[in-house]
Amino acid sequence: MDCAISKNPLLMVENVRGVEICRMRNYLKSLSLCNIYRFLLCNLGGKAIILFALLLFLSMQASAQTNSNPLPENTIMQPEANNQPENAADDANVEGDVNSDTTGLEATRRQRATMAEEPIASEGWAEADFTGFIDIYQRLRQPDEKLLQDGLRLLTADGFSPFNYRDNDGAPVGYHVELARAFCEQLNIACSMKIVPFDQIPELIANGEADAALAGLVRNPDFRGKLAFSNIFLKRPGRFLKMKDAALKLDKKSMEGKPVAVIGGTAHEAFLRAYFDHLNRVPVNDLHAARDLLQEGKVVAIFGDAFQLLPFATERNGVFAFAGKPYYDDHFFGDGMSFAFTAGKEGVGNLLNVGLQKLAKSGRMSELYARHFALDVYADYQ
Repeated sequence: MDCAISKNPLLMVENVRGVEICRMRNYLKSLSLCNIYRFLLCNLGGKAIILFALLLFLSMQASAQTNSNPLPENTIMQPEANNQPENAADDANVEGDVNSDTTGLEATRRQRATMAEEPIASEGWAEADFTGFIDIYQRLRQPDEKLLQDGLRLLTADGFSPFNYRDNDGAPVGYHVELARAFCEQLNIACSMKIVPFDQIPELIANGEADAALAGLVRNPDFRGKLAFSNIFLKRPGRFLKMKDAALKLDKKSMEGKPVAVIGGTAHEAFLRAYFDHLNRVPVNDLHAARDLLQEGKVVAIFGDAFQLLPFATERNGVFAFAGKPYYDDHFFGDGMSFAFTAGKEGVGNLLNVGLQKLAKSGRMSELYARHFALDVYADYQ
C-alpha cells in the first residue's frame, strides 16, 4: 500500500487504511540500520540487541501487512442505506420472477449526482438518435444476489484521453470513470476503482485481485483462458478528417492518387492498403504531424481512429471536419470496448451485461456519450 494518503475530490470515500503502519515505515526508512543499532547500543547497553531485533520484527510485520493489500482502492459508489439493490429482473429481458408491485422501489429511488456534480436525468436520452451497440432485447439472467451485495472492484489506467486520464489535481477522470460510476449507480451496488499501469491489468484480473477493468483492453489471443469480456458498449471506427471548407469525395475515382496522411505501421495504414489502395498514403509519426500536413495543404485528408481525431474536429477555430462515413472492421480496429473480467466467472460477466443493458435502456449510455464527446463520431458527414 502506498503510504501517501491521496485525497481525490471525485471519490466519495478517502482511503486511510494502514496509516499508522505507513508512518512507522516512513520513520524507519529515514534511519539507517547501522545508526539505529549504534544509538541503541550507546544508550541502552545490553538490552540494545533485543530492542533492535524487536524493531526489525515490527518493521517486517508492517511491510508484510502493507504488501498483503497490493491494490488499495478508492470507493466510487456506495448503495443508499435505505435502498435494496435494484432488482435486475424488473426489466422484461432479464429472466427471473418479476415483482409487479414496484411502488416501494420507485418511491426510494432518487437521482444521484455524477462525478461532475450534475444530476442524471436520462429519460429523454432513451429516445435520442444515438448509435448504440448494446442489444437491449437480449435475454439475460437475473444477477446473483451475492454478487450484488459484494459489489465490484474495478481497475482502470490513465494516459488514455478522453476515456481515462488524470486532471490537473491528479484525480481520475474521463468517460470510463463516469461510466463505472453510472453503472454502479444503475445497479445500486458498492464499487471501488483503482488506477494501475495498463500492462499490469490483465495479470491482476486473471489473478482475481480485481473483478473487472475499464481500460480499453481488447480481445487478444494472449488473453485466452485468462480474461473474458462483456458485451461491447462502444466501437472505435476509422475516419477521414479534412479541412472544413474543402470538398472531398471519398469514392475511388475522386481519390485516385490523392495524398492522405496516416500514422505509419498502424492498423489504419493497413486498412488503407487493403481497401483504399488507389490513394497515395503518406506515413507520419503522429497525428500532430498529420495535422500540420493537412493544414499546409500537403495532404487532402488524415485517416485514423475516430476518437483520436475527435479533438481536431472539435477545435474552437473549427477548421477541420470529419468526411464521409465511419469505417468498422473488427480485424483491423478491434471489435470494440467492453469490460474485461476473469475468465470463467460467468456470474460476473452476466452482471456486467445486465448493468450495461440497463444503462442503454434508460438512456444513460447516450447521455454519458453526449457529455464527454462534443461530436458524433458515428454519423455520416459530407
